[in-house]
Amino acid sequence: MDFWERRIYYLQLLAEHLLLSLGSLLAVTFLGILIGIFVFYSSKSRKIILPLINFLYTIPSIAMFGLLIPLVGIGLKNALIVLIIYGLLPIVRSTYSGLKEVPAQLVEAAEGLGSTKRQVFRNIYFPLALPSILSGLRITVVMIVALTGLAALIGAGGLGQAIFRGLNTMNTGLIVTGSLGISLFAILGDQWIGQFEKDQSLLRVISKNATKRQKNRIIFPTVAVLILSIAAVIYLNPLSSNSVKTIVVASKPTSEQFILGEIISQEIENNTDIKVVRKFGIGGGTTNIHPAMLSKDLDVYVEYTGTAWLNVLKEKLPENHLINFDELNKIYQNKFKLKWLGLLGFNNTYGVAISKNDSQKNNILTYTELALKSSNYTFGAEFDFFERSDAFPGLKKLYPFQFIKLEEMDINLRYKAFEEGKINAVDVFTTDAQIKNLNLKVLKDDKNYFPSYEAGIVIRQEILEKYPEIETLLNKFQTKISTEKMQQLNYEVEIEKKSPAEVAKNFLKTVN
Repeated sequence: MDFWERRIYYLQLLAEHLLLSLGSLLAVTFLGILIGIFVFYSSKSRKIILPLINFLYTIPSIAMFGLLIPLVGIGLKNALIVLIIYGLLPIVRSTYSGLKEVPAQLVEAAEGLGSTKRQVFRNIYFPLALPSILSGLRITVVMIVALTGLAALIGAGGLGQAIFRGLNTMNTGLIVTGSLGISLFAILGDQWIGQFEKDQSLLRVISKNATKRQKNRIIFPTVAVLILSIAAVIYLNPLSSNSVKTIVVASKPTSEQFILGEIISQEIENNTDIKVVRKFGIGGGTTNIHPAMLSKDLDVYVEYTGTAWLNVLKEKLPENHLINFDELNKIYQNKFKLKWLGLLGFNNTYGVAISKNDSQKNNILTYTELALKSSNYTFGAEFDFFERSDAFPGLKKLYPFQFIKLEEMDINLRYKAFEEGKINAVDVFTTDAQIKNLNLKVLKDDKNYFPSYEAGIVIRQEILEKYPEIETLLNKFQTKISTEKMQQLNYEVEIEKKSPAEVAKNFLKTVN
């Protein structure tokens, strides 16, 4: 039932995945073969190009996506560059190796008969190297299809979006559907290229002696790919944004952000003729979204005052740890041309929690009391928590925690680790649904270390000038979502397994 209700969503992801994979594959095939031929004939360039490609291949793909954001932003361009870089190695290597393994006596014989270098390449080198090239291409197809799944982290779409959304909202159906879709793409792609490789069918098809069956074995799958690609282009209609009003709504990779992103998107769609493009679940959160806002790749998202003050502006907290919202908004407008449309009403600050049973049994109600007994606890948190200056590094200076072990993990896996007993102390956000679900006790920050993280809508001023009606629409959400209300909305998504779109739709009925 869930699959059928989301069929339009899955269809869009399939189309995005197909076009992104096929586009990068075509570019990789063309560039990879050309580079492979070039390094074969040029020993000097070979000493530079092959080690360079090998080096780029050793960089983790997720890191590569992030490194390119300051240069090309998020989305399609970033994804294509990374996929092409990673796809080059097997193609370049297989092309070079195939040419290198051509028997020298055949080349000498052809040259002895008066063949030119071009004729030798066309009639000797390339045909004999083709099996090696196609073998490398099969590896590349599977690799690109799989890596395209990670492109969702930088807002490029594709089936990976379903996987990451499933992880973020604890929806197994999304994870399974996205994973199976990627696997199916990889298998079909491998089989498609395998038809070219089988019995050197490519050579047979382009020769006059090819049988009808040999031709059909290549032509039918290739035509099917072309038809699907054209259908995907028509369905996604990438040129439509040039003729209609559009706005790009972004979100970080959490259930809360998915819900808030849907609330913003649906409010705009329901009351204007503006087309909303959703770029949800962007990996890295503020680290990647803020630069994308400045580069105009994104237009609006929900941010938190503490994150903006400490991580974007790099300002020190006031002595009372209370951030002046008016001052924050003024700096954003003057420095970034971004505007905060008020605050939504809830404070999603950091917290540290243990089970209620542990709290009662060991009489631990505050951070100070936990610090005294921290040698009995394994603390788990997301990678970001151990890196941010406003999180664990500063927290440990104020509270002398001496945990048995620190476990770093994805933000959406820390509660699962707690449930399985791998950790018994965890960082939380005060609106997390799992606080209620796992019966956790959020301890008191008795030295007031964590600042307020009040949520607010941040939008580009250029968008407000272009679509002034949006400001009035979104201003209605000021103070309308309490901390308790946000926790309840998160609970509906993560525990009751409702979609963020459904939860947002129901919430809007209570506001409008």
